[in-house]
Amino acid sequence: MSTSDPQQQQMIHEAMKSIAERRPGRTKLVYDKTRRTIVAVAEGTQAPRALNITADDADMFATLTLSTTWLRDHWDSLIRDGYAPLSLSSWDEGDALTHAALGVTPAASSAAACITLDPAFQVPPGTTVAIVLQSDSGGQPNAATFSSPSATPYRATAWRQDGDTRLALDVCFADVQPELATRRSGILETTVLKDKTVVLIGLGTGGGHAAIELAKCGVGNFILIDRDRLAVGNVVRHPGGISQVGRYKVNVIRDLILEKNPDANVSAHPVAVDYDNQGDIKELIARADVVVCGTDSRPSKLLVNQLCVEAGVIAVYGGAFRRAYGGQVLRVRPNQSACHQCFVAAMPDQASDVEVSTAADAEGIAYSDQPVAIEPGLSLDVLPIANMVAKLALLELLADRDSSLNILQRDFAAPWYLWLNRPEPGTEYASWPPLSESVDEMTIHRWYGIELPRDEECSVCGNFLAALAGNYGLNVDSLPDLPVSTGKDR
Repeated sequence: MSTSDPQQQQMIHEAMKSIAERRPGRTKLVYDKTRRTIVAVAEGTQAPRALNITADDADMFATLTLSTTWLRDHWDSLIRDGYAPLSLSSWDEGDALTHAALGVTPAASSAAACITLDPAFQVPPGTTVAIVLQSDSGGQPNAATFSSPSATPYRATAWRQDGDTRLALDVCFADVQPELATRRSGILETTVLKDKTVVLIGLGTGGGHAAIELAKCGVGNFILIDRDRLAVGNVVRHPGGISQVGRYKVNVIRDLILEKNPDANVSAHPVAVDYDNQGDIKELIARADVVVCGTDSRPSKLLVNQLCVEAGVIAVYGGAFRRAYGGQVLRVRPNQSACHQCFVAAMPDQASDVEVSTAADAEGIAYSDQPVAIEPGLSLDVLPIANMVAKLALLELLADRDSSLNILQRDFAAPWYLWLNRPEPGTEYASWPPLSESVDEMTIHRWYGIELPRDEECSVCGNFLAALAGNYGLNVDSLPDLPVSTGKDR
């Protein structure tokens, strides 16, 4: 079926594509007995013998996906110079070619390409893929149609040089943001999230997954804070892969966010969440509509809690229990609901039940004579918690806008949520009945919203000094000014 006739090549290409897409085409393939080969003929032409080619047989052309945004941005230079060079990511041994401008993660191999308006253009040396745009005012628009800035439609054809042979490529233009927005609008009915800002503190498995889910929803601005680098052992759970080991987690998640939402603004801050950096973290939190905190240590969560309450910013805290047998999520609306300090004071055992997934986590809670084992849980046990964190953050971002999702506000009115993956032996949940045998009792794999009253005497969100003075019969106004604490001994 090999041929050097460009017209015959294009007709064969159109016929095979029509078969692959299971639709009628303008050409068909037939067997020419005289020439003993397969040829393409126009529909309606007398053919000696039709071929029985299935859609799977016909899906044989590599796919080339191009960015319409890039082409519009480079249209003037294309008109001026006659061509424009571009780089392609080559996937699956060349079966898929993707415009590098579409994303931040390239393939292991690449291909040099050029795009031109001149079918007779001489391809520069070293260029293996050529795309030709030709005016197509009378044609039916399809995936290979590009609408220029002047609204003139152009049809793209492309080929790849393979030795002495030119192989035809299927061309598809991708207008990324409109297509993504269309998919999201089916449920969100608004683009308001593109103007919202989320600060994510702690970009491990849970925080990283929550960030990516919010990016899929269309959140437009992200501030990422985490000092850790991705280690080999992390990749069994973390969204980042083995090829990204050694990178700061904030940079890994930044790139994954941009793969889902290319127009998002993402700033990465590889810094520790401690009192030495509280000034910088305070400034970042002040820019947030919602803060998501996924750190593993109590001191870091209490610091974030203090800064969010002071700034009046809603925060969502998520965490897994040891070995991820379950987890909990706390949403804090400053001066309206219990803060994380209230939670720690009221439920110290639950607040202390945390996953020990790294050596640093173990060292942070171990006694000198009682080392703590590193026992991370499975990713599939952490993700339900991360999904709940993302859902609560999403509802807060949409609370001031009309959305069908706001009907869920009544379902998520409680500040504290509990989830169990299994009835872990040695815990208060060990005697819970099997999921398959219970309807009315508490069981695993169900979320439970729990009311938690705010502590009016809380040292962070309450009137602690007045309560303390009242308990000891003191006059607050007569007391000297207290020194300002750095919080390191909190």
